[in-house]
Amino acid sequence: MQILKPYFLCLVFILSNLIIITAASAETLEDAWAVSIANDHSLKAAENEIEAARYEVSAAKSARLPKLNLYSGYTFLNEEPAAYFGGSEVTTAEDEFLTYHAKISVPIYTHFRITNGIEAAESNLEATCFQHTARTQDIKLQVAEAYIGVLLSQKRVEVAQSHVKSLTAIADDVQNLYDQGMVAVNDLLAAKVSLAGAKQKQLNARNFLDTAKAAYNRILVRSLDAAVEIESLEFSAPDDSVANLTEQAIENRSELAVLSKQIEALEKNAAAQKAITGPQLFLSGGTEYTENSHQIHENLWSANISLSWDIFDGNIARHKSSATLKRAASVKEQQMNYASMIRLDVHRTWLKMQESKELIKVAEDALNQAEENLKVSRNRYQEGVGTNTDVLNAESLRIDSRVNYENAYYNFGLTIMRLKRATGGI
Repeated sequence: MQILKPYFLCLVFILSNLIIITAASAETLEDAWAVSIANDHSLKAAENEIEAARYEVSAAKSARLPKLNLYSGYTFLNEEPAAYFGGSEVTTAEDEFLTYHAKISVPIYTHFRITNGIEAAESNLEATCFQHTARTQDIKLQVAEAYIGVLLSQKRVEVAQSHVKSLTAIADDVQNLYDQGMVAVNDLLAAKVSLAGAKQKQLNARNFLDTAKAAYNRILVRSLDAAVEIESLEFSAPDDSVANLTEQAIENRSELAVLSKQIEALEKNAAAQKAITGPQLFLSGGTEYTENSHQIHENLWSANISLSWDIFDGNIARHKSSATLKRAASVKEQQMNYASMIRLDVHRTWLKMQESKELIKVAEDALNQAEENLKVSRNRYQEGVGTNTDVLNAESLRIDSRVNYENAYYNFGLTIMRLKRATGGI
């Protein structure tokens, strides 16, 4: 015995480590969120949209920078250009010549056209970032729903197994009584039929679990048949009132922020469009070379400051600006409508959460009563006072009560997740 003791302790140590490793490998909801966010294709598309918006900001800012233009060309003419001077024909240029120039120009004042364009691009970038945040929250909610779906399906398998185990025990009791000649064969047949039905439900529950796991893997962009080991969740309802939760939603929802930034971008674009008709001041300079043996200075340098002002362009810029402002007003109306939808969503989800919370208490009481009823019915039947039908009905009530409890508990968890999404806090 002393010789076996070290081996026994070693075996216990190995088994305990295996248990720890297995427990540590279980996936948490936070782990699932991280995996889904890293792999989701729609989020990757949104990230590309953000990068595109950043380039648009850079492009808008580049309008302030100097522009350098290089040009070169070779010209062929059918005749040498000439002019009359003092009654004689004088050649002024050659019929073939090389031309090139280098010019640089920089805007000095554009009536805030460039500034408004930059601010519009920055607002569009912020709107795109908020869209990415909203999409991330949608994905997290979808993952949470699939995660809870797996947990609920696992519980349903446990319930089905419990049903089979209980009916097996009932069938064994009936078999013993039948063997003793104390009950009719109808009781035995009824118990066996009920047991067969329970086994069928167990198979259905396992199939639902496999389907839930496949749906969960799809959300995480993994193979549908990948192993799924997840940790259980504990749910606690927020203590805030529905009024406070609604206020949080209006402040935190990324969708409203997206619309706000889109309004800002449209208003800035409208200002930029209107600024085209304002004074535009530019500074430019450069060098130009024209090959011409008849010209004293072929290479010339220049500097220029220019002012242009479109006093009237047929109201094209004004109409374009007005159209953009109308689009901004349209988005404002959409924002107000969306805010009212968010208020309704929060209120409705909060009520659903309260209902689920109460249903858990009711279902728990019903489950306790159903389990007690089953005990009483089995004892009465074994004592010859009750009937087999009473026992089977009591077991059916117990299972229904257990299913109702599990549904109520996980529906409670779902409404909490949906409320967090409705308030922008997931």
